Amino acid sequence: MKKINKKEIKEITEKLKPFWKKYVKIQNNFYKKIRNLQEEMNKKVRNRTNLEFFYVDGECVGIGAERYSDRKHFPLIHDRELM
Repeated sequence: MKKINKKEIKEITEKLKPFWKKYVKIQNNFYKKIRNLQEEMNKKVRNRTNLEFFYVDGECVGIGAERYSDRKHFPLIHDRELM
């Protein structure tokens, strides 16, 4: 496979920009929905601390306290316990 030159990279980059913009829009919409879901969850649970979906390496692994200082009082509930 031959190396791509700077001109080709620039052309490809221009073709990719619309896809990147669509990706960012989808991603922002997704995270907005997650934030809304967390707000709904916190209203329903009415715990002493705010809860959030907890991610490790980009994967949701459970639900836990939003603030680090609250995690000793409200430990992570793992995804396998929630299924």
